[in-house]
Amino acid sequence: MADSPRRDYYEVLGVGRDADEKEIKRAFRRLARKYHPDVNPGNKEAERRFKEISEAYEVLRNPEKRARYDREGHLGGFGAPPQGGFRWQATAGPDFGFGGLDDWLEELLSGRRGARTRTRPRRGEDLQANLDLTLEEAYHGATKQIAVPIPQPCPACRGGGLTDQGAPCPSCGGRGRSEQLKNLEVKVPAGVHAGARIRLAGQGLPGSTGERGDLYLIARIAPHPFFERRGDDLYCELPVAFWEAALGAEIDVPTLNGRVKAKLPPETSSGRQLRLAGKGMPRVRGGGRGDLYCRIKIVAPKNLTREEKELIERLGRMRRESPRANLRA
Repeated sequence: MADSPRRDYYEVLGVGRDADEKEIKRAFRRLARKYHPDVNPGNKEAERRFKEISEAYEVLRNPEKRARYDREGHLGGFGAPPQGGFRWQATAGPDFGFGGLDDWLEELLSGRRGARTRTRPRRGEDLQANLDLTLEEAYHGATKQIAVPIPQPCPACRGGGLTDQGAPCPSCGGRGRSEQLKNLEVKVPAGVHAGARIRLAGQGLPGSTGERGDLYLIARIAPHPFFERRGDDLYCELPVAFWEAALGAEIDVPTLNGRVKAKLPPETSSGRQLRLAGKGMPRVRGGGRGDLYCRIKIVAPKNLTREEKELIERLGRMRRESPRANLRA
């Protein structure tokens, strides 16, 4: 389904395009009082409307952003998602300019207008990105060096998005920000699951006090050519020779920690499952490991010599019963 067209910011706040700063602020306060999530707990539509009016207010209260929006509309990059696989996560809401969100909400709900509140410094926003891992790295744990593109205010336009002549900044395309690569070291715990979040404290965006938010890396684990992971257990298909399956044997089995010996019982059929306890993935919480389950696959020999064929033919004459004898169509 295609995304709905973005609403005009003046329409969102219910003001004319010639509205002054006071009118815009009054409209925002009125709508924010109505749609704030704390006033409408669990109401997704109210939450969406609050984000919409907050985004509109952030643009229209800033003269430079408002001028660029009047010229270019949403094509100027307003509300566009960050580049490079990262997304910003709001940690403190928009900067209302007259105090923290809790103070502001209390003032709105109590009807106290014009009360002077102190501006509270705020922590920076969090960032999120994917961290690609192999199954071996997830099994053993790893220390990885990564280069993270961190959004920064554009140095050419100082974050305003415009040149001194009022044109869109050529360095950032009018977005007001650019990305700077930052090299980081990440310690991946053994047994990490796909979708797990690894937190790098203080590696997000800076706040008004200089305190940075956090960077959250979401683990993505590539498929393995031999093993399949289900929770903390591993599964594989293990080929064995037909004489090993018939007579039983001590066989070597690949694991993510090297090969191990296992006993294959006599008269093992294809499809039987062999369990190797504790040879699965490490458990991140609680210690121990999962199990490894091997589904037996009997493999027929190739390039038989004449003598080998004669031996198999002899066995066939001795064991004339067919495994298909009891099948019913």
